[in-house]
Amino acid sequence: MFVAFLAAIAAAPAPAATSQPPVSAAQPDSPAMVEALGLLDDQGFEEETLKTAEMTLELMLGTMLEKVQKMSTEEIPEEFIKELRELLHDHQQQALRANMVSIKRQAAAIYAKEFSRDELARLRELGRDPVMVKARVPNKTITPQLMVLGAREMKATEPELEAKIERLVSQHLTKKAKGADHS
Repeated sequence: MFVAFLAAIAAAPAPAATSQPPVSAAQPDSPAMVEALGLLDDQGFEEETLKTAEMTLELMLGTMLEKVQKMSTEEIPEEFIKELRELLHDHQQQALRANMVSIKRQAAAIYAKEFSRDELARLRELGRDPVMVKARVPNKTITPQLMVLGAREMKATEPELEAKIERLVSQHLTKKAKGADHS
């Protein structure tokens, strides 16, 4: 069963990209964009993006492996889990690093759209406040703990969500069957 599941994963098509078009690197920077890029630099955007992605990957991998194990009659080999984790980690890090300039510019464009240059300058000023600087250090350990809280609470509601999805699928199939009967 585990081997069959692995074969199904390998044969599954890659999910379609669902992002907005990237911000052009050749696009001239508005004053707000320049300030937004500075804000992201001040906040350690690149390092934080990589860390957040890593935490998300671990949560996703744990959920995925748990679901595979429930569907399988065989124990998932530890060596496979180790290799899968390594493969996902390496791919994610490589993809993010290769696209970080674009990702950062897109993030800055979001800030520049939502805040004026003066507001962004004020945010940067607030970010340099000694208390804010001090708060960033514990946040590096607090944020992962908070993410786990959310994931744990969502996990507790999985049976409810699965039942809702099953009802939705059943309703959809019933509607589809009724539509086919009328043709």
